[in-house]
Amino acid sequence: MKRDYLKPDCVTVASLLSACASNGALCKGEQLHSYVIKAGMSSDIIVEGALLDLYVNCSDIKTAHEIFLTTKTENVVLWNVMLVAYGKLDNLRESFIIYRQMQIKGLIPNQFTYPSILRTCTSVGALDVGEQIHTQVIKTGFQFNVYVCSVLIDMYAKHGKLDTAHVILRTLAEEDVVSWTALISGYAQHNLFAEALKHFREMLDRGIQSDNIGFSSAISACAGIQALNLGRQIHAQSYVSGYSEDLSIGNALVSLYARCGRIKEAYLEFEKIDAKDSISWNGLISGFAQSGYLSAAANVANIKQGKQIHAVIIKRGFDSDIEVSNALITFYAKCGSIEDAKKEFHEMPEKNDVSWNAMITGYSQHGYGNEAVNLFEKMKQVGEMPNHITFVGVLSACSHVGLVTKGLGYFESMSIDHGLVPKPSHYACVVDLISRAGFLIRARKFIEEMPIEPDAMIWRTLLSACTVHKNVEVGEFAAHHLLELEPEDSATYVLLSNMYAVAGKWDCRDQTRQMMRNRGVKKEPGCSWIEVKNSVHAFYVGDRLHTLADKIYEFLAELNKQAAEIGYVQDRYSLLNDIEQEQKDPTIYIHSEKLAITFGLLSLPDTVPIHVMKNLRILSQTMVQSSNAQDGHDLGIGSCFCLVYSLKILYASDKSMGDNPFSPELYISDDLHFSFLDISAVEI
Repeated sequence: MKRDYLKPDCVTVASLLSACASNGALCKGEQLHSYVIKAGMSSDIIVEGALLDLYVNCSDIKTAHEIFLTTKTENVVLWNVMLVAYGKLDNLRESFIIYRQMQIKGLIPNQFTYPSILRTCTSVGALDVGEQIHTQVIKTGFQFNVYVCSVLIDMYAKHGKLDTAHVILRTLAEEDVVSWTALISGYAQHNLFAEALKHFREMLDRGIQSDNIGFSSAISACAGIQALNLGRQIHAQSYVSGYSEDLSIGNALVSLYARCGRIKEAYLEFEKIDAKDSISWNGLISGFAQSGYLSAAANVANIKQGKQIHAVIIKRGFDSDIEVSNALITFYAKCGSIEDAKKEFHEMPEKNDVSWNAMITGYSQHGYGNEAVNLFEKMKQVGEMPNHITFVGVLSACSHVGLVTKGLGYFESMSIDHGLVPKPSHYACVVDLISRAGFLIRARKFIEEMPIEPDAMIWRTLLSACTVHKNVEVGEFAAHHLLELEPEDSATYVLLSNMYAVAGKWDCRDQTRQMMRNRGVKKEPGCSWIEVKNSVHAFYVGDRLHTLADKIYEFLAELNKQAAEIGYVQDRYSLLNDIEQEQKDPTIYIHSEKLAITFGLLSLPDTVPIHVMKNLRILSQTMVQSSNAQDGHDLGIGSCFCLVYSLKILYASDKSMGDNPFSPELYISDDLHFSFLDISAVEI
């Protein structure tokens, strides 16, 4: 044009400005802006709109606002552009001011006005403001506009008001893929996977061709219910529809295969994604963790690695995120570091039900029953509604500290005060609560009168208590039902054998062991791990394979001697009859965690905490410190051993430590194979 000596007019400049806006070419756009001013085009309505659009798309909102203030034409398009501008900043306050000024000036909104501010409401979570805008939509007659309705459906769906979104969809006269996709996506995001797939099918039956968001939402719904074959079919549909390279579909496929345990296929789909984003990486990492291919720090009680991740979280500024804090509480609690979990909980600026549940459960698992109960009461005081998970934690806590009456009261309040129907896990908690206190006949009666069929966990809980209280009659009753439900579970035979042993019924014990051998049931050997100087050392019961085995057993004998001097009596032979006690080498019955702890005491400085990981639940997961014994926290056999051996600090270390010989903490954790079972002598 310039070579032909043709002078650009307003339409030409506006087109060039739009091209710059589309490509984010701010510098070229600013040069055109200078030309506009020199050529006297600044007041042209088309050019004004194009300039605003340029600066908004290039995120220079300040300049856009300055231009907007200089415009004289009352053009609704310019106001809409400013609504979009502040929407990009998630600035609802300025968006609402712009919207109110439009009303004051008497400007009539069009079909683009409402979506602009509604999207901002959705983005910042301001549903109340969005509902007010919705009333304006109805008053001005835009409630049947497809574009406006699609944004309304998206807003309500993302905020969980799916019934409202569904009603709006049904009022539409046109079949709009965006509206259907918004509703399907909402169902998937709120874990209503069956509803999401149902509406996806209906959309296709109506002849509406899905877009990439619809396909990815449907695949995500398949991942939620682990419907692998259906997910593959939808993937094939998306491929035929031309979305083979779509990022959102690729991410959904990674999640689908990962959740269905197909890690290799998840990895292959991950590799196909060219422009991987954080969702891609997170989906694959989560899949590895869920399938056991990734040692997620909390699951293996790796507090060292977890704290490194915590440091990265703080550096990246994610420490204020509520979900991250919840994960940290769970991590520290699983690692036995209750004080760190408590610190994270109290420093949270905002808490949700997951936060309270994580802390209550952490207290409960470590025997801090009174703290768990007190936190539960505080949770109710601040108006946070307890759910099923909350009651599992508080009922278990009551069991640990012997609060039978209070625990039964909480159980009754589930349905009476909170409208919650107890699940098998809650009934198992009550059985544990009653039987742990020694009321075994009452526990048996409770099970027989339950409105649901007792599962293996309930019978196992009763059998465990019978072993502790030496009640053979009730124990045999529980074992009979347990063997019918899970004849291949080794824990049942071990518990039953131990019960006969502590009751002195040696023939019955031998018969149980023989029955276990005849049925080909093998017990998983107890194993304990300890990390020393970045190397993990594994120990089994009576293990002499370690290179320092001789030193470990020698030091262990010395510790036993010191413990005996202060009144500790070992009960290592309780499962053996007199002849076996005489014939057997006592060292072959030394539990793996004792060996791991002894090795830790030998290898680590006194100021370094000892962390032991266990594959069987034989410990009560207690963080052993001086306060535990004084406050009467629930200690299992393994933890009592840890408490006694922590006295090593007092008798074998520097006496200058004063009145607190327990300052180097000693943590015990396990894989939680049984939620309510505390087997005291499982390594036979």
